[in-house]
Amino acid sequence: MKKIFIALVFYFIFALCANCATLDEMIGQMIIVGYHGNRVDSSGFKTVLDQIEKNQISGVILFEHNIKDKKSLNEMTKQIKNAKTKYEPFISIDQEGGYVQRLNKRNGFKDFPTFYTVSKISQKNASKVYKDMASELYKSNFNLNFTPCVDLSTNKDSIISKKERSFSSKSQKVIKYSKIVIDEHQKKGIITTLKHFPGHGSAVGDTHLGFVDASRDWNKNEIKPYISLLKYNPNQMVMVAHTFNNHFDNKFPSSLSKKTIDNYLRAKIGFEGVVITDDLDMLAIKNNYTLEETVINAINSGVDILLFCNFKEENPNLPSKIHSIISNAIKQGKINENDIKLSYERILKLKSNLK
Repeated sequence: MKKIFIALVFYFIFALCANCATLDEMIGQMIIVGYHGNRVDSSGFKTVLDQIEKNQISGVILFEHNIKDKKSLNEMTKQIKNAKTKYEPFISIDQEGGYVQRLNKRNGFKDFPTFYTVSKISQKNASKVYKDMASELYKSNFNLNFTPCVDLSTNKDSIISKKERSFSSKSQKVIKYSKIVIDEHQKKGIITTLKHFPGHGSAVGDTHLGFVDASRDWNKNEIKPYISLLKYNPNQMVMVAHTFNNHFDNKFPSSLSKKTIDNYLRAKIGFEGVVITDDLDMLAIKNNYTLEETVINAINSGVDILLFCNFKEENPNLPSKIHSIISNAIKQGKINENDIKLSYERILKLKSNLK
């Protein structure tokens, strides 16, 4: 009874929030972008800080090119954290360890091992690794980490296997060590992200570079970590891959696929939380869809947050373009406004977990 009461309280709070927010504010909460610059006086940083304070974006993602040293990083993240905005901003990063770690020895932090390396040590020692990682992120004001990578290393030729970005080819081992990552981050109030749904470890190819078809070697075991880990902790994001997979959809890649997200991740697995795309600047998407097609298809598929890393080309006007695309699509009947409200409510509910 107590749980039902709490759930009802949350429902009414978020319903009220949706009713008092403008449509533009709700759209803003659906956008996370990267920027160019590694100091508070960089023009790119000033632009995203202004966009946060005007409720035009939900937060930012930082890469190694943004991180000159600890001092400069902390000055930027502190200003973002203390921004005069209606909504607490996401300050996000890809910090897995190994090949994917934006904080590292080159910019004054520590290097962490790959997931595969960690899988060879005890759970107790693994806890120490991820406790250290979460502590570094917490001290630098990050509140969202796009980890753990729960792909199964089922194809030795996949980018996941080659870069040791998977704990194992066995789902139970991936689940066991991923729980450690999740727990240590949660202790520091940092939201984690399960990726890359519905599984990238069987696919040969790199979605950063172009179209990747996962259909041939994909198998249903790749879903098991999501089922288990979302039951274990539902207060996470799920990042959807740009891989094409005809086990789910014979037309769209997973990140733009209603059959994959709404019909499977939400309806079949029962995930009611925030779904985020992988970087929509990746060539698997950019080479095959216009910005308008990308935004509309992603939202109609059930995506809540659109991630644009702005990694290669600085595009400070991107948030305003996305706002215009979504607003016009709603007017034209191409996007249902209620879907925007639902995403907004999910995002605010998740943000309520931030410390």
